Amino acid sequence: MKDYAHIVLMGMKHTGKSTVGALLAEKLGRSFRDADTVIAELAGLSPRALYDQGGADLMQKWETEACRELAKTAEALVIATGGGLSDNADAAEILSGRSLMIWLDTPFHLLFSRIAASAERDGRLPKFLEGPNPELLFQELFSRRSGIYATMADVVIHTGARMPPEIVNEIMDYISNE
Repeated sequence: MKDYAHIVLMGMKHTGKSTVGALLAEKLGRSFRDADTVIAELAGLSPRALYDQGGADLMQKWETEACRELAKTAEALVIATGGGLSDNADAAEILSGRSLMIWLDTPFHLLFSRIAASAERDGRLPKFLEGPNPELLFQELFSRRSGIYATMADVVIHTGARMPPEIVNEIMDYISNE
């Protein structure tokens, strides 16, 4: 196994990055950090509240700061990023240095159904999907971001509807055979 400073999980909203990340960290004996949690710690607001308050620019400012904090951590981490990392070249560059960048690629229809279920629980869609046709907005976002993740990734894991432990096992197989 190569000696990566960090293992970074990236992908769209609701791909399971945090769940997979926590399980992967446990298997590897590393600490797990969720970039969204670090953003909230630094900014005093959740990523969603930051986006609601100041749009993508404000959210990306804090995301970059959070990634800078995570990247300089001496301890080897497993990091789950937010779904918008693909739109923040500065944050992505900060993390990619000595990290293994893993894209959890989940099909559009699964992600949109998870977002719809989450919106039903929360009482609203994320602000970036509010409009007359949220599914079309998400399809456009999904298509654009997928192309970017593909260029950023060292490894692509096609998650499908598989359970997190199975995804973790695939990542572990890749890491141990590298």
